[in-house]
Amino acid sequence: MAPNPTRQLFDRPENPYNPPGSDVYPFVLTTYRLTEHHTAGGMSRTVPYLAELQPEPFVEVSPELAAERELEHAGWATVVTTRTAIEARVMVTDRIRPLTVRGRVVHQVGLPYHWGRAGLVTGDSANELLSLALDNNVHISEYKVLTCDVIPGRRPRGRELVAFLADYRRRT
Repeated sequence: MAPNPTRQLFDRPENPYNPPGSDVYPFVLTTYRLTEHHTAGGMSRTVPYLAELQPEPFVEVSPELAAERELEHAGWATVVTTRTAIEARVMVTDRIRPLTVRGRVVHQVGLPYHWGRAGLVTGDSANELLSLALDNNVHISEYKVLTCDVIPGRRPRGRELVAFLADYRRRT
């Protein structure tokens, strides 16, 4: 399949892309906006009435994926791409259902993108997982779906995060 000629890519070491078809990133991740954070996170996180409605990042997974990966509702999970890893609270829900594609079960993961390092409510940003790719006409991020891994627990930090990501990249 030919690359989309209307997107602007940035092929450089700090902007890696998950390799296509890698079993290391077996799940499909989609990012989305929350009604409670009706604008971009940078604005919503500074409005007390909106911030209290969504106090921390969460990752939505199906009961089947939660059981497969030993994820506990309201516990912590680490979401990993070749670019980085973030942490979020687990929301086990029937809203995110596994799909069967060409006879293979494909688990979906939902991750709102509203959090960041500043504001009344803070947390890891889903956008950090995504490689930079822009719509060529307006230079707005054109991604919303990618592949990932999800494991229980909080993400590593500092040098441990660097080593953690290096191991994922080596395995791909």
